[in-house]
Amino acid sequence: MGDKKSAYERFLDGFLGGVGDWDNHLAEAIHEDENPYLKNQMLKILEEQEEFGDAINFGLGREIWYSNDFFINSLILDFITAAENDNNAEDDLVNELKLIWVGMLGKLGVDVEAINMDDGFEGYLITMHFGMELDIQFISELVAYHVYGRKIKDLRERAQLLPEMAKLLWFLVDKEALIKEATELAQSEADQQVDRNSPRVHIASHLFEAGMKFVLGHEIGHHFLKHTETNGRNIVSKFIPTDVTFDQMHLDEFAADNFGFDLLIKGKKERNNNELLAPLMVILMLALYDKTPEEPSQYHPSLRNRYLNLLSKVSDHNEEIAANLQQIFDEVATWINRTFYDGYWKTEWWK
Repeated sequence: MGDKKSAYERFLDGFLGGVGDWDNHLAEAIHEDENPYLKNQMLKILEEQEEFGDAINFGLGREIWYSNDFFINSLILDFITAAENDNNAEDDLVNELKLIWVGMLGKLGVDVEAINMDDGFEGYLITMHFGMELDIQFISELVAYHVYGRKIKDLRERAQLLPEMAKLLWFLVDKEALIKEATELAQSEADQQVDRNSPRVHIASHLFEAGMKFVLGHEIGHHFLKHTETNGRNIVSKFIPTDVTFDQMHLDEFAADNFGFDLLIKGKKERNNNELLAPLMVILMLALYDKTPEEPSQYHPSLRNRYLNLLSKVSDHNEEIAANLQQIFDEVATWINRTFYDGYWKTEWWK
């Protein structure tokens, strides 16, 4: 056991472009003489991370143990703390969570993967493309605008939110537009002020954190449910949804979704409804990359069935909340579909 390399070392050895500290890597890649404003912004982020780390990690600042990304490291720490505080948690869950390591890669695309186990390494390796985190942020902000707008009675005031929603949708479906916007912002010294006390910003923040946790929890589920073992895939029976499919690979995805959902809400006495909305929101984001979300692929069940399965998980928690979140999902999906002249999807797959 002592001779084995860690998942962290496996990531650095096996993945081109892999770095030990993602945020610091981004900061170092910006040359102060070329863009002093952006350099200063990145240094501010590192400073804020240092202060946050001091507050939650007993003064250890930006020390990271479970990812090369500071934010993801904090999310894994949240999982561990929740498991430690949950009297119903399995005895070995905390120790298993401490074997997780997530490597951020500087690539676009909504890719995140639980890497198959290798007997030569210790721990569970997960890789995530930066594009996944970026798109979860965009869909979180888009949905937050809608959730916030539902509380505004003045229709004209509510309509003023639509241009920002359309802009976020465009960033999700057209990465060339995103790159152009990012380039223009990088060359500008205009300070992009964010009102952190805004209810809409709070909604977006909750959705983003919970969305990231669900995605990570899904991949952790693949590891913990033995889907990545070298001796073949193994389903834990209690996580298998009934009457959905008999395809082994599809069952694995439902099981991982259920595991990710349960991990998201584990150990919490009070749950924010946005936490329960976030897994559904992630499915909507994935549907933007799928013209036929009602149809399964070789390795994945249909996004429609994954959505309905997760909706049933919410319903098990609270039927009234599930009905409300289903209505929100329907409204956002319908708006996306109608934003495009011929419709974004061929069917209203979510109904």
